[in-house]
Parts: sequence; structure tokens; C-alpha cells
Amino acid sequence: MVMLLSQTAVGQMFDPPPLDPDPLIEGTRTTPSVTGEDSTQSTLSAQEITAPSLQNFAHSTQRFKTPLVAREKTRVAVLGYHNFSDTKTVTRMLMRTSELRTQMESIRKSDCSVISMQEFLEWRFGTRLLPEKCILITLDDGWRAVYTDAYPIFKEYGYPFHLFLYTDYLSGAGDSMTPEMIHEMQKNGASIGSHSASHPYPSDWKKEQNKGEEAYVAMIDREIGATRGKLEEKFGAINTYCYPGGYNDATMQKKLPEYGYVAAFTVLPGKVDSAENPLTIDRYMVLGTDSGVFEAAIDFSVAEVSEGLATGYTPGALPRNTPRPTFPVTPQPGATVPTTLPTITANLSNVPDIDMGTVSMRVSGFGYVPQKVNKTERTVQWTAPCRIYMPLISVYLSWKTTDGTPQRAAWSFYVDRTVTAD
Repeated sequence: MVMLLSQTAVGQMFDPPPLDPDPLIEGTRTTPSVTGEDSTQSTLSAQEITAPSLQNFAHSTQRFKTPLVAREKTRVAVLGYHNFSDTKTVTRMLMRTSELRTQMESIRKSDCSVISMQEFLEWRFGTRLLPEKCILITLDDGWRAVYTDAYPIFKEYGYPFHLFLYTDYLSGAGDSMTPEMIHEMQKNGASIGSHSASHPYPSDWKKEQNKGEEAYVAMIDREIGATRGKLEEKFGAINTYCYPGGYNDATMQKKLPEYGYVAAFTVLPGKVDSAENPLTIDRYMVLGTDSGVFEAAIDFSVAEVSEGLATGYTPGALPRNTPRPTFPVTPQPGATVPTTLPTITANLSNVPDIDMGTVSMRVSGFGYVPQKVNKTERTVQWTAPCRIYMPLISVYLSWKTTDGTPQRAAWSFYVDRTVTAD
């Protein structure tokens, strides 16, 4: 069963830096050509995809729970974590350490195999086979609790993990890790990637972009390009990048291979297949305030096989007594759309006392989605980023009124899966 996330206001404020800004607001997805007409099928040499060595870490296929399958039949759920504590206040970016242990135990009991970044890259670029269901664990920023709280759990379970570090947060001061801590973890399952120099917010990127192309490229060189060398001086080879807050564009993606990166990760949820654009890899950001993200990530019930068909699973329909929305929506409730790339819209102009900054949308099979909110026209819109092969799609819209009262609406529509092209 696909687990649906609990209501969370998209417009809520986040903790101060160095936390990621809200990916549901700022995350973008673009897939321009990077190395020719079909960048996602580019072939890299073994040297180019070699990740940092995992010293003293069992790295054989004996860790895999199920047999290896053809590359196109493997799907990977990339998990993204931030901070941990069993005493501090839980936030979206800080989760209970005990909850992390519970999640790792859930993985152990499942038929999913936890893979390393090295194995992930080799699979994506065609030099390795993996099992059908795989998990890749990543952690952003460089919080000290990754070493004190999460690392012992990963070590206990024998799970490899990948640290996306930004270089301005490696002093050991405050809540940051020291290089020595990271070196120890590298000997026991950790590999390293870049998360920029100063962790700029999407608004910082946009502000520099408004100054012109020269200033914007200079910032990309400084934040993304130069950090790779700085990290390599401390931790060895670096070839992966993680967009802070998920913000990325065509200019960044064009520059990444020039710097030596072969893969980059977003904050948009979705299972990764062998055709994934390596510079916009999907990732489930696991929230401290909502276990539904993790549950959706490890749910592989919708099995997209090489023919692009969904097998053995139909998302649950809404309860029969679910009222129709009192405002215009598309697709209309109960309608069948002749496309597998539907656009979902809601016109909230007649909804009284709505706070548009709190509007959020969930879609079955996707969880929370990065919908576009037009506060002037009071509309919400989201287009499926990939073809949908599930026959029944449910949409859940939530918001708050100006006095803080939570509201929600839901409806379902059908997808014509006989459509062969969109």
C-alpha cells in the first residue's frame, strides 16, 4: 500500500541555516541534454564512476537479499536524511534517533537491499547488476549527530551510506562534524559527495542570476566547482553532488560534468530506474515530523518493468462518502484522462479566508508534490513529471484559513493506460 503523508502546511517556516529550505516549494526538475542528444544514456569509463573506497567494509553481493536482475528491472529508492536527536525538538529536518533505528529495522525485515553509492553509480552507468529493490542512504550537510547518533546504527546494521557535505560546515564547531569523524566513518561504510560551499538558498541563486550570466556562472564555479577539490583534499575522490534545497537549472547541469561530477541528486521523490537522468536523480527526503515519506520510499508495490506497465497494484480509492470539492478542479472527479502525463489543477478563488501560503498537494503514488501556487489568481497546479501507469489517482489538497483552521479536499480520476504516447 502506498502510504499517504499526513497534513503539513507547505508554507511553514524552516529552522535557520544550515538546514535545507523547503524542497516542496523550491525543488525544480529539469532534464536538458548534458553530453549530447541523450545524456541519460552516456557511457562513462570505470575511472570516471569510481567512488571513494570503502575501507574495511564488506562490499560483496552477499549483502543482497534477492537475486540480481536485468538493469532495467531494478529500481532504487534514495533516502535523504539531515539531523537526529532523542532529546531535541523534532522538526521536519530533525528526527528522533530511535525513529531512524526503527526505519533501519524495517529495511532489514523487508526484501530491499541497501547499496552503496559506488554500486548505485556502477549500476546506473551499466557496469553492475543489482537486485530488483534497492535502497541508497544519503545524509545532507554534516551534522554532528550523523556521527554520534546515526553512524552507530548504520554500522550495527552493516549499511553503507553517503554524506553530502558543504565545505563551510566542516569546522567541528557547534553542531558540525570534524574531518576526523568523517575519516572514521569512511572506514566503516561512508562515502562522500559535495553539497556546495556555503549551502546557498534558492533565493541566493536567483539573486545572483539576476545580476547576469557572468556573476551567476562565477557563483556556480565557487559553490559547486571549487568545493569538489576542497573535499578531495580531505576525503579522497568526489564525483557526486546534491543540490541544496533541490534547486537546479540547465546552467548548473551543464557545468557539473565539467567539474568532474557524474551524478547529482534532487529532493523530488520517486523511484530511480536505469534511465534516470544522472544529473537530476530523485530522492525521498525523510521528515522527522512525518514517517509517511519513509513508508512511501520503501513501498515497491508499483513495479514498473521494462515494458513500462504497472503490475499487481492499484492505489486505494477514496472512501465512498468523500465529498466532491466545492471548487473547480481538473481532471474532474471520476473522469478518465487520455494521457499518462496529467496536469492537476484547482481553482480556489471562491474558497473563503484561505491562506494560500499554506496550500499543499499530495498525489497517490507521489506523496507531496512541488505544486505551483499562484497567490494572485488563487490557483494550484502540478504536472506529472513522468508517465503514470496506475489506473486510479487520488488527489489530496490541504490548506489553512486565515485564522489557522485546517481544511482539506480530495478527489480521484482515472488514467487511460492504453495511451501509447503523449
